[in-house]
Amino acid sequence: GGGGGGGKGGHVHVTVDVDNLTSNPSYNMEHTESSRGFRDEFEAAKQRQDEGLDEIAKGLRVLKNMGGEMDEEIKRQTPILDCIDNKLDSTNAEIRTANGKLKHIITQMRSTRHFCIDVILIFVILGIGMYLYSTLA
Repeated sequence: GGGGGGGKGGHVHVTVDVDNLTSNPSYNMEHTESSRGFRDEFEAAKQRQDEGLDEIAKGLRVLKNMGGEMDEEIKRQTPILDCIDNKLDSTNAEIRTANGKLKHIITQMRSTRHFCIDVILIFVILGIGMYLYSTLA
């Protein structure tokens, strides 16, 4: 015959006490070298992830503080900016009024009835210029 295993018909009977496994904290299953390496690698990766999350949390706290400070600065400067805006609006209105008045004055000065005065003034200025040129030359 063939060489089989021991026991009756090659069957082995195994009994597992589940209550003992779950209630006995001192019971520890043995790990193979491969499973220990995997577990160590997993724990190291988890530790690195926790450290990374801690750094992210620190960065978020810094950003939160910066955001709060920026909000306070904006609240502090808003009334100042509103005042400047109001003054600019007032100044723009004054400039528009002054420009309108200036345009009106220029239009009046350049009317046809003042044309003769303009021509006479040009001749006087030219005469003075020629006199100065002849005395300096």
